[in-house]
Amino acid sequence: MKNILFTSNKVHTTARIGVLFFSLCFSPLINAGNAEKPMNGIESSETTQQNKIKITGVVTDGKGESIIGANVVVKGQSNVGAITDVEGRYQIMVPSDNAILQVSYLGYVTEEIKVKGRRNINVMLNEDSKALDEVVVVGYGVMKKKDLTGAVSQLSSSSMKDLKVSHPTEAMAGKLAGVQVQQVGGQPGQAATIRVRGSGSITASSAPLYVVDGYPLGEQNLNAINPNDIESIEVLKDASAAAIYGSRAANGVVLVTTKSGKTGKVSVSLDIYAGFQNVTKKMDLMNAQEFVEFSREAFNNNYISKVPGASASDPLSMRPSGNRYRYPAIYDDAAYIASLGAGTDWQDEIFRTSPVQNYQLTVTGGDEKTKYMFSAGYFNQQGVVINSDYERFSARAKIDSELNSWLKMGVNLAPTYMNANKTTQGHWASDGVINAALATSPVVPVYNEDGTWASQSMYAVASDGLTGVPNAVALTHIHNYDTDLRLFSNGYIELSLLKNLKLKSTIGADIREYRGEYFRPATIPNNGNVAPLPSTERKATEKSTEVINWLNENTITYFESWGKHELDAVAGVTAQKNIYRYTEATGSDFPNDKIQTLNNATVKSSKSERKTWTLLSYLARVNYRYNNKYYLTASIRADGSSRFGKNNRYGYFPSGSVAWRLSQEDFLKDVKWLSDMKIRASYGITGNNNIGDYASIGIMENANYVLGTGTGNIVNGAAQKSFSNADLTWEKTRQTDLGFEISVLDSRLSLSLDLYYRKTTDLLMNVDIPTITGFDKAMQNIGKMRNKGLEITISGTPFRGKDFTWDATGNISVNRNKVLALGPTGDPIFSDGGAGTTHVTMVGQPIGAFYGYKMLGVFKTKEELESYPHLADTQVGDVMFEDVNGDQKIDADDRTIIGNNMPDFTWGMTHSFTYKNFDASISLQGVVGNEVLHLGRRFYTQGEGNQNQLKEMMGRWQSESNPGNGWIPRANSQPTGQNNAISSRWVENGSFLRINNLTVGYTLPEAFTKKCSIQRARVYVSTQNLLTITSYSGYNPETSFKEDNVTAPGTDYGMYPLYRTCTFGINVTF
Repeated sequence: MKNILFTSNKVHTTARIGVLFFSLCFSPLINAGNAEKPMNGIESSETTQQNKIKITGVVTDGKGESIIGANVVVKGQSNVGAITDVEGRYQIMVPSDNAILQVSYLGYVTEEIKVKGRRNINVMLNEDSKALDEVVVVGYGVMKKKDLTGAVSQLSSSSMKDLKVSHPTEAMAGKLAGVQVQQVGGQPGQAATIRVRGSGSITASSAPLYVVDGYPLGEQNLNAINPNDIESIEVLKDASAAAIYGSRAANGVVLVTTKSGKTGKVSVSLDIYAGFQNVTKKMDLMNAQEFVEFSREAFNNNYISKVPGASASDPLSMRPSGNRYRYPAIYDDAAYIASLGAGTDWQDEIFRTSPVQNYQLTVTGGDEKTKYMFSAGYFNQQGVVINSDYERFSARAKIDSELNSWLKMGVNLAPTYMNANKTTQGHWASDGVINAALATSPVVPVYNEDGTWASQSMYAVASDGLTGVPNAVALTHIHNYDTDLRLFSNGYIELSLLKNLKLKSTIGADIREYRGEYFRPATIPNNGNVAPLPSTERKATEKSTEVINWLNENTITYFESWGKHELDAVAGVTAQKNIYRYTEATGSDFPNDKIQTLNNATVKSSKSERKTWTLLSYLARVNYRYNNKYYLTASIRADGSSRFGKNNRYGYFPSGSVAWRLSQEDFLKDVKWLSDMKIRASYGITGNNNIGDYASIGIMENANYVLGTGTGNIVNGAAQKSFSNADLTWEKTRQTDLGFEISVLDSRLSLSLDLYYRKTTDLLMNVDIPTITGFDKAMQNIGKMRNKGLEITISGTPFRGKDFTWDATGNISVNRNKVLALGPTGDPIFSDGGAGTTHVTMVGQPIGAFYGYKMLGVFKTKEELESYPHLADTQVGDVMFEDVNGDQKIDADDRTIIGNNMPDFTWGMTHSFTYKNFDASISLQGVVGNEVLHLGRRFYTQGEGNQNQLKEMMGRWQSESNPGNGWIPRANSQPTGQNNAISSRWVENGSFLRINNLTVGYTLPEAFTKKCSIQRARVYVSTQNLLTITSYSGYNPETSFKEDNVTAPGTDYGMYPLYRTCTFGINVTF
């Protein structure tokens, strides 16, 4: 036990050294440019003058041990100060004997000492348990963690500083219990998909509400937030914490707080890193020699089985055309095939090792009245797929000023400009690059001899030869360029009306201008055609989106304490409006590939949209505490939304929670090893308003009418498109949460446990209605679903010594989802995950389960075929499907649930180490029990011989004497027995363990940095997504082609692969 939790008389030494370095970076009390000669490593904040008095001393704790890095300042003069050295000594110049010293250190009560003619003043600081409490941001306020009655997870900036990610959501992976972060794709700048305590809706979004610096975003994404600007991320998980956001909080709330100014002299920080990225794995595909052998066999098998008397040795000229009997003629040129060697490795052709770089400059400072923070950032990421990239320019200005004792104002401005060259994902027929690279035969070159793009279509003849998969390298040259300009602004004014009463009014705007440009040159082959293409295939699309969201919030807060009682309350009214405008035009028949603007094309289609929503809300929350033992929180929010029917315009969302700190009771106060213990319980109602802006009203659309006598005349007009429902209302989630928290051994080991039950009712669904109404479906509130689960977080310091410290934290989450009701008849909902019906949502099962046939293997012998139900054209070597309903035949009725994407549990773990000036950290993430529907296998394991195949297909059935591994069907250019129907053959275990981050750093010695007028300097090497251990055959076990679609999750269909990032960086503070 001594080795695991080691404590000595010098237990705080390493921590204090760390705070010393931190203070050198950010303390307002140090001015390197205004320093006098050092004494024992400490510099006075002002040059000694005749009218100044030098004070020296030592700062210690209650045990007499020196405190390293304590701040010593002159009260009222924030620019006059010092920090204690490694022996706890300080030296400071004060203006007079009437000066008052303020001595402070993290975790200790600040002391004020009058000089009164003394020249040596030793100070003892007492530990302050309250100061050790972590401050947590909650809706419309902040609280100490010990006072929380709800379930809130927090991620601090220190936990994110070494995570070199392009999007803030990536930094949350594996860090927070109850928060599942899926990195579904690696497209540069792509966001992760986030679920808080499972999926909570069917047709509406299951994404959480994002709130940045108190502003609920209109466009629900964090794309424009620079990860380097983030101070903390809090996730409100239960109803008690989230209900203050009412109708938008059913799926949890993610609060992002950006960095603010700090009191003191100007601090300039520069963070630079650069490195490279590469794919974490390649799929094991056949080379040219293996493919030719396989492809020839597939065509021969089809030919022999269909044509009486046929032989595999029959020349192509003897075979009937148009029946997929003829393989490409080059197969018979043995010399040419041999000269190809391994052929073209299309993965190598599209993948590359690409650079990434980031530059961040942050300036903070201020005095007791005004604090400011300015930052500017530049991020550039070249994608691991050629010709893809992402670039972000960001800036932020944040100023808070206390004009007088009763008036405070602040402003927060953050413009961001982003641009990206994107890679098309999905089916190669839609120009999907990844699937095209995996499906193209290695016998196909990238270029023709004349330098033009080659294509597999060169070896495709109508119903013969290879499939006309387009050239993957050429597809990356399609111009698919996006620009995004976003301005986030927020300002406030705060009035202190009375001692404990404050009125705050904020007004802000979130403005986004998005442009999309797409141009497909005629020189690039498409599905089934070689280039050059006709001018009709020379296409372009221009898109323009404008979103203006504004917000006004007015709140009043009150605080009072009397005796052992404490009370704080907040009440307010908010109004938010969102205006959306969209324009799109598509044209073709350009005269050439050089002129790419639509005014030079024939415009084939165009459209425009205008949508608006508004939200008017009233909110209130009360927190009551008695003797730091008993806690009560109650909140309510009333939301009025333009999205819902006139009969249900307003919704009311109450919550309540209680907590009991057992550790403060007399019967536990004397338990020395117990630092804190709390139990809590909460219940509340939240809503989901993420549906269409006009879902409750009948929308009009263009329609033609025939008017007049005789045959009449066609007249343009309008007709109602959708059925109106004045009773349409919010989806409602009722959630109960029970929590337990305990800290022991001077808070060196902490445990948090939560049990929750979420039931969502009034699910919005399109249900069948009588056609006599003129419509066949209408949106109604009908449907129920529940999520229940367990969350555990453990954190601690397994070892802490003079030079070495080891901190660790881990979490595990379990969630179980079940659909309870679907419409009046309970009919299942079928969904398309990329290739027709691939998913089903049905009562009693998790949402979005995989749907298809259950594969039992292959028919290895004729006896097996004759003894088990099969399709009419099934032959020996074809797939054996389970007769699910037992009717002795295989048909569509045998389709059933074949898996789901929801994990059994998820976990994460982070270990941090410091040894003198060295530091290291490792972050791990794991997902267990999730499954992936690998739809891409319908191309590269289909066995038809017209596209490249995974090498595993070499273990196929070839004859009764050579049945292969018993799981892979025979090669056949025209498959029988529905071998390639959606089935469990393509469902794989997606469990994985990933090393999310590994970082090693070194902080330069203070003696060296001071010579360079640098407060602190650190160099580091960091690797993101270092290693993924999984049995999954694809690039990424977290992938999901439909991304945020909860009814069709977990399909792998040509998504951009994840990448490994290796960087070298430096942090410098002046």
